[in-house]
Parts: sequence; C-alpha cells; structure tokens
Amino acid sequence: MAQNESLSMQVELAISCDSLPSFDLLSKSDPMVILYVRDNSTKKWTEVGRTEQIKNDSNPKFSKQIPLRYYFEEVQQLKFTVIDIDKGSADNVKSSDLIGKLKCNLAEIVGSTQFSKALYNKKKSSTHHNGTIQVKATEIAKALEGWEVRLIAKGRSLDKKDLFGKSDPYLIFERPDGSGGYTMILKTEVIKNTLDPMWNTITAPIARLAPSSVDSEIRISCYDWDAHGSHDFIGWTFTSVAQLRASKRLVVPLINPKKKEKKGDKYKDSGSLELDYSEFKSPTFLEYIMSGMEISLSIAIDYTGSNGNPDVPSSLHYQKTDQLNEYAKAIRSVGDVVAPYDRSGNFAAYGFGGSFQPAGTSHCFNLNLTNSPYLPGIDGVLMAYRESFKRVSLSGPTYFNQVLTEVNRVAASSPKGSKYHILLIITDGVINDQEATIKTLRLTANLPISVIIVGVGSANFDSMDQLDDDDGKLGLPRDCVQFVPFRDFINQPLEVLAKKTLVEVPPQLVKWAKMNNIYPRV
Repeated sequence: MAQNESLSMQVELAISCDSLPSFDLLSKSDPMVILYVRDNSTKKWTEVGRTEQIKNDSNPKFSKQIPLRYYFEEVQQLKFTVIDIDKGSADNVKSSDLIGKLKCNLAEIVGSTQFSKALYNKKKSSTHHNGTIQVKATEIAKALEGWEVRLIAKGRSLDKKDLFGKSDPYLIFERPDGSGGYTMILKTEVIKNTLDPMWNTITAPIARLAPSSVDSEIRISCYDWDAHGSHDFIGWTFTSVAQLRASKRLVVPLINPKKKEKKGDKYKDSGSLELDYSEFKSPTFLEYIMSGMEISLSIAIDYTGSNGNPDVPSSLHYQKTDQLNEYAKAIRSVGDVVAPYDRSGNFAAYGFGGSFQPAGTSHCFNLNLTNSPYLPGIDGVLMAYRESFKRVSLSGPTYFNQVLTEVNRVAASSPKGSKYHILLIITDGVINDQEATIKTLRLTANLPISVIIVGVGSANFDSMDQLDDDDGKLGLPRDCVQFVPFRDFINQPLEVLAKKTLVEVPPQLVKWAKMNNIYPRV
C-alpha cells in the first residue's frame, strides 16, 4: 500500500443554535454546548471541548470554536449537548438544565455546506420543540503545508548548438545536497529547434525547492538535447525562492563558465532566462468535500461457486446466524464511513458470477434483480444481499471487467467534478479476466473512481495484489486500486477494516481532480 503522510486534517467546529426554549422564569436561557466523541473500541463518550456560556440568548452564536482531528477513513461519532447554566460556574454541568442533544458523525458536518439539525430531549414530549443546532467545520492549515509554486520559464536568444539547426533546449533544476554536489529536483521537456523556448508550466511543492529555507540556493541549468545522449551545456543561473518571490518575474543571464573564461571580457552570456513565479495552495480532499463534491458508493459481490453452498455453515455466504459474514462485514464497515458523503442515501449494488432465470450466468447484475441497482442505505444493500439467494445460484467464473465497465459508464455520465465514485468489490478468489480488467482499469484511472477490493476467505490473492498498482507496473495514469485481505482483520473491530480500505481514497480523489484541472468552488 502506498504510504500517505497526511491521513487526517485538523478542523475547527463553529457552533450556533436557534430557537432554544427558555428554562428561566423571567429571562431566556443561558446556553453552552459541550462536545463528546465516542471511542469506537470502548464505546465510551469523552468530552473534547465546550463553548463559552452566552447569557440570556435563545439564538446564540458561540465564538469559541472546538478543534477536532478529522479522519476520512473512520466513523467519528459526535454528541452535542446543549445545556442551560442556571447557577454558579459553567463547569458545574450537573446542576444545569438539559436543553437538547444531537448525535451525528463528523463526516455529516464536513460533507454538508449547511449542517443544521433539531435537538432532542427524551425528557420532553416528541412534539416539544427543543431548538436547532448549526455546526460549520473549517480546516486548519499549517504554515505552508499544501503550498505549491507555479513557474513559467522562457529562454531568450540561447546559444546555437546544432550544426544544421538551432538548439533543442531543456532545463534542469537542482539544489545543493549538503556534500558539495547537487540533487536534481525538476526537469522540463525538450523543445525542438528554437533559441527562444517557452516550456510548459511547472508546478511543485515549495518544500521541494526550498526544504530548509526560502533562501536555499537553486541552480537552473540549460542544455541542448542530443539524440545520442551527449547533451551540450548552454549555461546556468542561480536563484532562490526568496528571490523569485521578491521579483515575481525574474530575468537572469545564463552563464557558461568555460566560454566566459575563454572569451574573457568579450563574453556577455549564453542567452537569458525569464521566470514568472507564483505560489498557490494545493487543494485538499476536505476542500473538495466542503465545496459540494459528493462521494458515491457502488458495491459488487462475488456469487461464484468457490464461495460454497450458502446453506452450509462453511460457506462464505452463510447467513443463518446473528453474526454478519465476511461479505456483510465488509459492506457494513466501508458503507458506514462513506454513507454521510452521499446526499441521495442510495447505493448501487451489483452481483457478478451468479446465475438466475432467465438470464443464466451474469457477470454484472443488479443485486435486487430490478431495472435499477440503487438501494436505500447500507441496510437496504444488506437486505437485498440476504434476499438474493432466493433467486440467484452460485456460478462463475470470476470476472471483474463487466462491473468495472458499468461503474466507468456511470462515472463518465456524471457532471464533471460533482461526484467521486468508490467501487467496493468483495471477492473470494482468483480473478479470471485479469488482462481485460487491467485494460479497463486504465480507463478507470482517468475517471473519478477509486476501486477497493476486499478479499474474503483463505484463497491465494496474489493476482489481486497485482491490481493494486502502488509500484506503477500496470502503467495506470494514477493509482486508483486498493486491495485488502479480510483475514488480516478478522478479529478486529469493523472500524479498523474501514480505515485500511479507505485510507488511499483522499489522495486519489485529489490527484484525479488536479489531473482534470478541477478545483474546489470558493
């Protein structure tokens, strides 16, 4: 699995309330909000912050925000408790009156542009109005975290190096390596037969150019490309991020030391380099979600015969107990995390490798065997999965390509930038159409899709690992596949499986959006 250095984001929650009921005889309430987070392993609620108390206000807007760490791959359950401080210090919560509570997931707040919910109070009647609470999440960025530079480089009047043409120039950017040498950090494309090139715009993290200080030296060398590999040196210049920042548009001479030494005072330069410099903040996953991009979950279930007779306890599809089987656990763990990000609340669910009348064996069929694959919520998906065995028989072989093709079609038909799709494939064995699947994945990588494959049972999943293109061997435009064997998490809470399966989705979403020049709406 590719390592991601930033799997979480720091957010601050701004809270306000409307139409709070009055608990005081001669005045309005004196409200305060306390926030609790539920520990997924111990199931206990822990206070993580509270607002200030605002006196005599039924529509308070609290100035004190509550910081919280946000993890996309986890279900983070929150409980907001709104109380009326009657007597003494605001620390004395026990003597206060409960106005109302709200339980939700942090994902619901992050994924909503206007999160507003009614408060509940079980001590009051169901018709009693307890007011509403509004919560707004804002990402807290580190000083330069996520900042990138944009460079437009142009050459002017470069030295002519080719006998029968001009030059084929390109640039190399380097920084000192601390031991007297230089490390290459950027390289432009070659532009053929010109002395006045304009290279493609360069974007890179500031930290790549200036890892320790904006005053760090950057050496930019210009070469004339040669088909035989003996590239001719044209000249170099030295600058820094600080100098580029100060000038915005820097024009500097390119110097060839050997020519300068040879020609002496007659030597001026070997051309000049013009650098247009700007900085911008690279968009984050959270910014895309907050600006309205939805995440849509599709689920594909393996109905091949290798799963075993569903009526036999040894089958991976056996369901005649109160315990979820591995298929259902995978659906539940991923679905509960992704559900808050899909405003429709409906999920597409498919089967593959199953047989039913009159179609026979199908490698992509709607789980509910109707004309629409969409089901209401994760509970609806699990219900359709349980009911499917009344009409679907296990068959085979194991083909992924048709399911992938269908999800590709759905993703391609969505308005660009409106939705990002996650396809969860749950399977028990060896894939039988790997070549066709890889070919389709090359199309998938250009679409707003992440593919998560969960392997259940004890089969050899080497072919699945090959689809997880962390090493780039498949030649995909971007890594969009994550494989996870369920057996590694069989004795752990479902939240741990969810974290493992979904951890690569945020960087995959951001990379796809940037590839397609899609940026969060301000």
